[in-house]
Amino acid sequence: MAQRNHGTHGAERGLKRFEGFSDAVFAIALTLLIVEIKVPGSPDGPHGYSDLASAMAEQWREHLALIVCYGVIGAYWLQHHYSGRIYARSDHWFGALNLLFLLAMIVIPYPIRAWCFHLGTSFEPTAAITLVAALALTSCTWMGKWFYGMPGRRVMDERLAPDFLRQMTRRYGIATLIQIAAIPVAIVAPRVGVAMSMLCLAFFLLPQPKPRYKPGEEPDAKEITSD
Repeated sequence: MAQRNHGTHGAERGLKRFEGFSDAVFAIALTLLIVEIKVPGSPDGPHGYSDLASAMAEQWREHLALIVCYGVIGAYWLQHHYSGRIYARSDHWFGALNLLFLLAMIVIPYPIRAWCFHLGTSFEPTAAITLVAALALTSCTWMGKWFYGMPGRRVMDERLAPDFLRQMTRRYGIATLIQIAAIPVAIVAPRVGVAMSMLCLAFFLLPQPKPRYKPGEEPDAKEITSD
């Protein structure tokens, strides 16, 4: 056992409850997005309009916020789903880092909505910097989990090929550096900084490389489909 845990801390567990809890947080965060849009005529929605279609069209900022939030959270959920083939177990600190990452997920709609609601106003620069900084912080929490899992394959699947892990480290690392670099850019050119962050996230909406394993250690079809 001492040889297997590679320096894990606290109780070492499988990923079923870990992934189940994380998926539930993602699902709630995604579901609550539509609740923020108040229908015209509802108690908390717009009133005093003469045309319903126009009233709904005037809510374009709320609709934009919904789309952007869904895209950002969705990109991270796709990577979370993908990483289920990379991580093999969890421990105390890995769980704690995941909680920090999930906190970023449930908070990220706030800076996104702030930017969408102040787009084109005198407050847009401040909102843009806040959004880009929040996206960079979220990326850093993801990398915190990744780097924690790396030393000695602490919580990662030991069968994965080293060159595959290096490839993914470069991908995630470069993306995080771009997110951080977008902060000073947003100070000078707010929309350019936001565009940098969003395009970086859009890349992770695309399929990532298929996990590669050490020769003779590939998982069988039953193990893959059991997830």
